Amino acid sequence: MSELNNNLFNIGRYNTKYTYAEFPSIKIYKSSEGNSWNNHLLFGDYIKIINTNVVNNRIYVKSRNTMGWVKTNQIMKNRVMEVNFVDIGQGDGCHIVTPDDRHIIIDAGKTDNMNRYLTWRFNLYNKRNPLSFPFTLLISHSDSDHYQGFSYVFDNDKIKVDRIYHNGLVERPGSNPLGKVEDGHITGLVNTTEQMKEIIHNPNNRKGSGSLYCKTLFKSLKYNPDVEFLSLSNNDSHIEGFDDNNIIDGKVNSFKILGPIISTTNGKDSLKTINDLGKDKNGHSVILKLIYDKARVLLGGDVNTEFGELIHEHYNQDGNLQELVVDVAKACHHGSNHFHYDFIKSINSTATIISSGDDESYAHPRPDTIGALGKCGYGDKPLIFSTELARSNKEITMDKLESISKKMNSIAAIDKKLKNETDPEEIKKLKSKKTRDNKTINSFLTKYGMINMRTDGRRMIIAQKYERPAHYGKWDIHELVYSDETGRFEQDYH
Repeated sequence: MSELNNNLFNIGRYNTKYTYAEFPSIKIYKSSEGNSWNNHLLFGDYIKIINTNVVNNRIYVKSRNTMGWVKTNQIMKNRVMEVNFVDIGQGDGCHIVTPDDRHIIIDAGKTDNMNRYLTWRFNLYNKRNPLSFPFTLLISHSDSDHYQGFSYVFDNDKIKVDRIYHNGLVERPGSNPLGKVEDGHITGLVNTTEQMKEIIHNPNNRKGSGSLYCKTLFKSLKYNPDVEFLSLSNNDSHIEGFDDNNIIDGKVNSFKILGPIISTTNGKDSLKTINDLGKDKNGHSVILKLIYDKARVLLGGDVNTEFGELIHEHYNQDGNLQELVVDVAKACHHGSNHFHYDFIKSINSTATIISSGDDESYAHPRPDTIGALGKCGYGDKPLIFSTELARSNKEITMDKLESISKKMNSIAAIDKKLKNETDPEEIKKLKSKKTRDNKTINSFLTKYGMINMRTDGRRMIIAQKYERPAHYGKWDIHELVYSDETGRFEQDYH
């Protein structure tokens, strides 16, 4: 009996051996022979090796709570880049995992879905201690459907946060809710941790209309008193630690900042205002361009018509429109029709992901927006994904919704009982029941609706769950491969 080649796996703590699923996906088979399988893994999924003995070119493993056999020619030693577009309902929420295991969350929606996703992903149900690594957060702008969900994350004592990036516009009560205005520009930008803490520690900024942003940020200090608050703009070029010198497995991994676009007013850094609070906030969203080797992903909050034009003009005047071109883009503003056509035309992405929800009065994504995204996309058949559509599967029936509702009501009832219960055994039973119910809810919310992007820099998949598992797999997977000839990721149609 032969042993697995050590070039195909890593050795971690306590001599744990692990590897990753090869491109584009693999199966966990029920036995060392035959084609019957019990799980379907995506490119880059973590696999724990139980035994390195090779039987019929397969080894025994565990992944995604499943034991079984995988083929030795379908595993790889190196990790990939993950960009997980979480279904957080109406709003945005994205979880990035770099190949060197750094975690960045960009926006968190309005409800508790992001916290539920993280609890599910990292199995935080019964952990006593926080995760061993911190998260870096980025709030694209101060619309509640982008930041309010962080309130639930900040209440989770198992999740530590080291930095919170933002766009420098800190909404608060008062006549100038985004800061001092001079000559048509907002000059009262908040750039440092000290400036931010002074604002959110002021109780007047956490009361009344316009105080929700400060209230939410203030909650971050509960378990993260040393958290840093740093603003981002195109002047920053890159997120600290993610410039062109950040090399992982011989590949550049950078996070470029394309917006908001900084001006200078009376000798001060400033952002243009059009005297519309909502449009100013949306238009000055942080625009992040993730680069990993040949792969490029654009992540922008709610950039609108007025500021999309400003951004397009800025890069066009510099002769640098190529800076906006990417392979994958998150659609700005949930598929709203408030977009600048030349801006999305310049992006020219092969795939676009729309993050939207059902409970809203805007009918996102708009039909004309979907049409424009397709028309402006790269290739003959540009890809358009939607978290809202990905969630539209057979599992969401009235019976399923009633079941989820009952479990949520059960959790509320358990919390009420726990306040008065003194019997240790009964407390243990109640907590166990609460954990089981939460696992069911969290699994339901995160399995469906999430759009998964994985890349090693030259190969890429974008995947969503099938409405019903087929004999050939559980995932609807779209494969893209970088072409040296075109300099773009091309769809692999097999």
